[in-house]
Amino acid sequence: MKSPLSLLFLLLPFLGQASNVIDPNKKEIRATAVNLAPVIDGVLDDEAWLNALPARDFIQNRPVPGQSANAKTEVRILYDDTGIYIGAMMYDDDPSRIQKELSERDNLANTDWFGVIIDAYRDGINGFGFIVSASNVQFDTKYSTFGEDAGWDAVWQSKVNINHQGWVAEMMIPYSALRFPETEEQIWHLNLVRSVALTQEKSFWSEVNPQVNGFLNQAGYLTGLKNISSPVRLQATPFIAVYGQQHHDASAETVNTYGRSLSGGMDIKWGLSDAFTLDMTLIPDFGEAQSDNQVLNLSPFEVRFDENRPFFTEGTELFSKGGLFYSRRIGGRPINYYTITDEYAEEDIISNPAQTQLYNASKISGRTTKGLGIGFFNATSGRTYARVRDTELGEMNVLTDPLTNYNVLVLDQNLPHNSYATLINTTVLREGDAYDANVIGTDFLLRNKANTYSVGGRAAVSQKYYPGQTDLGHTTSLRLRKTSGKVQAGLNYSEESDTYDPNDLGFLFNNNERNFSGFIEYNQFEAFGRFNRGGIGLFANYNRLYQPSVYTGWGFNIWTYAESKSFWNYNVWFNLSPSREYDYFEAREDGRVWNLPASGSAGFWMGSDRRKRLRVSVNGDYWAATENNWNNLSGSLDLRFRASDRLNFNLGVEQNLSKNDAGYVNEQEVALIDPSSGQTTLRKDIFFGRRNRKTVETSFRANYTFSANMTLGLRMRHYWSTVDYLRFHQLNDEGQLIDTEYQGEHNNDFDAFNIDLVYRWRFAPGSDIFVIWKNSLFSESQEIAPDYFRNLDGLFQSPQDNSVSIKVIYFLDYASLTRR
Repeated sequence: MKSPLSLLFLLLPFLGQASNVIDPNKKEIRATAVNLAPVIDGVLDDEAWLNALPARDFIQNRPVPGQSANAKTEVRILYDDTGIYIGAMMYDDDPSRIQKELSERDNLANTDWFGVIIDAYRDGINGFGFIVSASNVQFDTKYSTFGEDAGWDAVWQSKVNINHQGWVAEMMIPYSALRFPETEEQIWHLNLVRSVALTQEKSFWSEVNPQVNGFLNQAGYLTGLKNISSPVRLQATPFIAVYGQQHHDASAETVNTYGRSLSGGMDIKWGLSDAFTLDMTLIPDFGEAQSDNQVLNLSPFEVRFDENRPFFTEGTELFSKGGLFYSRRIGGRPINYYTITDEYAEEDIISNPAQTQLYNASKISGRTTKGLGIGFFNATSGRTYARVRDTELGEMNVLTDPLTNYNVLVLDQNLPHNSYATLINTTVLREGDAYDANVIGTDFLLRNKANTYSVGGRAAVSQKYYPGQTDLGHTTSLRLRKTSGKVQAGLNYSEESDTYDPNDLGFLFNNNERNFSGFIEYNQFEAFGRFNRGGIGLFANYNRLYQPSVYTGWGFNIWTYAESKSFWNYNVWFNLSPSREYDYFEAREDGRVWNLPASGSAGFWMGSDRRKRLRVSVNGDYWAATENNWNNLSGSLDLRFRASDRLNFNLGVEQNLSKNDAGYVNEQEVALIDPSSGQTTLRKDIFFGRRNRKTVETSFRANYTFSANMTLGLRMRHYWSTVDYLRFHQLNDEGQLIDTEYQGEHNNDFDAFNIDLVYRWRFAPGSDIFVIWKNSLFSESQEIAPDYFRNLDGLFQSPQDNSVSIKVIYFLDYASLTRR
């Protein structure tokens, strides 16, 4: 008997796209063909613009949905054999009020902006966005079921000009930056959007109703594109990088040690067809990526870090389907990294690399005319060795990670009514006797024709292949939604078996659980009283362990939000776990449970008007349990000051104070002798500690933008976390913490400090020069500093690393070179 999912995939080749019939209720604009392309200079005085019909009558999305835009906008569209041209005139009664703060590419600050949204396959799910600000800062993005992928970058032209009528945006988007079907006449989904910073008004040419689910599906049509084709899409970005490193340790025999390196590589983008593209990175270098935010982790779960490497953030939306791909696994921590720290004393470890060397990575992705998206990702990392001192063998290398290949295959079929069905397979192959891993899964979402209800689900099977043994696990989930209107609601069910493990190429905090949840929310999108919009919602969940199937807890939370007519934003929430909960993970031992008391929390967030020079946001949350005077108070303050349209500063301070917190600290095996039989058995005693925790995180950013193509950014972050143990307890078999004679030294004072100073100059289209300084230092001690400032005094005596690098990237485009 076939499952519903397998039957669905048998039907995929026959389902195709939605009908090609144009909806007469939607707006349409016709592109005008030209032989002589306009000059992209921000002045719409070329003769070609006079013959094009304008798109007008924009409609507000906010602050008053459905109302005509207060400011007039006219947009004309031309095309030739190389690309499409957009000329937009944004009228303004007082051009001196046009906001035009400069910022780095793909980061829109306090500025007016205009955008073009294109969904060439008209599936209502996947598209491209090209946005330009009133200061000519470009922002491009890909749209998918995951929202915006701002990491995607294309090479296109824009110029802006402010005149006595308002401001002008002139754009040229080459066909090489787009994906579209191979047909004689194109009909694309198109939307045009304008944002006015001073009034916070966002308006669309084709109305985007906030009560209707989806964004691209509310677009109008672009017609008139005839006999266009994708050019030969072959692009290369060779790079060269020079590094200088310094390690400073005042306590070492050699205070300063130095190193230097020279590296080079290349990224290649090759259009295999009109719709499919091959991306490759050879001998990659990610020196410009932001440093990770290190934290003190006392939980039983892994910390998830953001992906900051450009190759892995750009155009990966297809591989993210199903949630089975976590790119930080590639070039990440060796699988036997902790084996070295467990088996060798610290003084015997000469080096133990925390990252593997990535040799290359490639991805092929695209979508057929029938709406079938195909993605294939492949990467290889090299062998990694630790250098240790062995008492018998002396210094030697120990393999911590073998030669490893990672690959992901995705088939994603668009279905009618902006629905989809997806098949995902991830595989990790390791050299030698190391285990291999595979996960195969599905993800689907089906919407009704009116786009008011949906049903979706996921399922996956994980397999780990050891010599003579295969471990299997599974996960499955189902979700039902009311997706449109002021009242929206949903029901969810999910489970992960106790053997499900996707973490060789995916990320899962923990398995072995079942979760039932539901929500209902009311959103008021129109103004009421003193507010532009607001809403309220309720979420409830019930949790069980998968194996054994036992209750672990339930709870609910209520939230409300509002935006005032002066553009202040407010959020308030309440959470309650009204009965005792049961934690099967904190003890780090299968089958052992820790009984947790009932608890509740309340919090708020408030943000001032983002249009002002100074913006303030404040957050506060208080959590308390019903036993042991256990509570947690957290709060944060963020300040953003705009000194000018070129210079801004950001300061953030966050503090978290936990009193009488409890958690795992250690375990010991104890031998028990049966007096009657004399047999010895081992029992594992697990110890918890009551502790006070304090965490302070301070971040500072300063950005100076010389022009739309040249920026200087400074980021500093200091993270300080202390753990002060008050007493210890043993976890008994009933899950209670009882008195014990155990004593241990577990206090911790942890510091992480980073500086990232990045100068970036885009000296030609797609070509950059980076000059980067990075500083990092870490400190960990059992002696807790008495206060924040005395902790800082000691922090800078710790060993630290400095790196200065220069990286030059040059963009080469075959189509442009042949035209020349």
